[in-house]
Amino acid sequence: MEKNSYWVTINFTNIKSWDRYFNLRPLLPCGLLKETLQTLSLLFPQSADKAARVWLGKMQFAEQLDPSILHCGSLAPGARHITAFRYWRDRLTMLKQAFDDAEPKTVGQWWHDRRRGVQWYTFWVAVLVLVLTVVFGLVQCIEGGLQVYAAFHGRRK
Repeated sequence: MEKNSYWVTINFTNIKSWDRYFNLRPLLPCGLLKETLQTLSLLFPQSADKAARVWLGKMQFAEQLDPSILHCGSLAPGARHITAFRYWRDRLTMLKQAFDDAEPKTVGQWWHDRRRGVQWYTFWVAVLVLVLTVVFGLVQCIEGGLQVYAAFHGRRK
């Protein structure tokens, strides 16, 4: 470590306090704070979806998240590309990899997982075929039993 270098730790308690720290530009790399806000915008986009807002409200309470996290704005489609991130690129890449590697474990998760459309449709077509096979097999067994019953009771009369 060089003689004149040092580490600075800044505790950002909420998004609004970041404006104060923009004056620390000589201490922080150029563009780090702006990219951090863009990263938060990417991870927590403003959404009109009520379910997403409810989920984030629960997370804010449970995890003590900053309530103004939804006010970071939304990124333009071009700004969402991984090459637009210099400082957080490696972490975002790891997060994307973990997201892609995660597999649904419950039926509800399978129903809502739309990451791989072809796999989603294939799975549900297979489930439908299985259910129809069981239903039609059960109907055939019952019908066969009724035919045998009718054949034996029809001869005795």
